[in-house]
Amino acid sequence: MRAFEASARHLSFVVAANELHVTPAAVSHQVKRLERYLRVPLFRRLPRGLLLSETGQTLLSELREVFLHLDKAMERVTQSDSRGALTISVAPMFAVKWLVPRLRKFDALYPDIDVRMSSSLRLVDFQRDAFDAAIRLGSGAYSGLEAVKLFDESVTPMCSPRASQSAGALRSPDDLCRHVLLHDDSMEFDPAAPTWKIWLQAAGAKAVDAARGPRFGQPDLALQAAIDGAGVALGWRYLAAGDIEAGRLIQPFSRTLPLRAAFYLVYPEGNAAKPKIAAFRDWLLKEITQGRVP
Repeated sequence: MRAFEASARHLSFVVAANELHVTPAAVSHQVKRLERYLRVPLFRRLPRGLLLSETGQTLLSELREVFLHLDKAMERVTQSDSRGALTISVAPMFAVKWLVPRLRKFDALYPDIDVRMSSSLRLVDFQRDAFDAAIRLGSGAYSGLEAVKLFDESVTPMCSPRASQSAGALRSPDDLCRHVLLHDDSMEFDPAAPTWKIWLQAAGAKAVDAARGPRFGQPDLALQAAIDGAGVALGWRYLAAGDIEAGRLIQPFSRTLPLRAAFYLVYPEGNAAKPKIAAFRDWLLKEITQGRVP
C-alpha cells in the first residue's frame, strides 16, 4: 500500500523508491503484487512514466485518508509518551532523602511530565503493576530489565552537632561509649552489610558496646533520629549529603565502610527509548554527577 501510494503520488517508481529508501524494482514488485491481489490494473505503464487507472485513482483517494489518520494516530501516541504521567516506584529512603527534595528541578525542566511516585519496599512486577520505572537498592542483576546504576553507598557515624556537644566530644571512636548508638536494620538480609559492630572493629574501638541502642527498619528513620539528637547513627553518606551540607548532621570520623548494594533505576528493556523514561533517566544522572558527597 505504501509503495502504491508513493508511486501514485509521484507517478514514478524511481521517485517513490527514493522516498521509501528501497530500489525501483522493489517498488514495482510490490505494486504488481497488489494488482494481482486486487485483480485489476492500478497503473498504465507508459514509456515515459505512469498514469493512474480509474481504479488506481479511487484507491489513491482512499489511501490518502487512511494514511492521514494513521500518521495522526502515531503522532498522538508519540506525544502521549513524551508527556503526561510518569509512574515510578521508589525505595522509601531514596524518595525521602534524595528524590523528593530535588523533584521540583525536574518539574521545572519537564512541566508536561507528571511524576507519580509510590514509595514502597515491594519489588515491582512490570507485567502486573502499572509502573514505568523503579528505583531500587540491589546488585543491578534483574532479568528482563535494564538497570542504570545511579550511585554506590557507604556508611559512617553521623549525629547532630548539638548531640556531640551535649554528650561529649567525639575525638576518637571510643568516645562513642558516652553516646546512644542508633541501629539501622534495613540491610539485615545481607550478612556482609556493615553494622555498628563491624564499624567499631574496623575503627579499633574497644570500649563501646555495639549491641545497645534503639533499632530502626529504614536508614532514613535512623538519620532522622540522629538529626533530632537521639544519638549517633551509622548513616548512609550519599543519602545524608543534604543534611550534612545544611548542618543538620556532622561526620565526626573519616572512616567509612562500603555497601555491596547500589541504587539503580530499572525499567523493562523495551522502554529505554521512551521519551518520558529517557528524560527522567538523563536528569537523574545529571543531578548525581553535579551533586556532592561530603
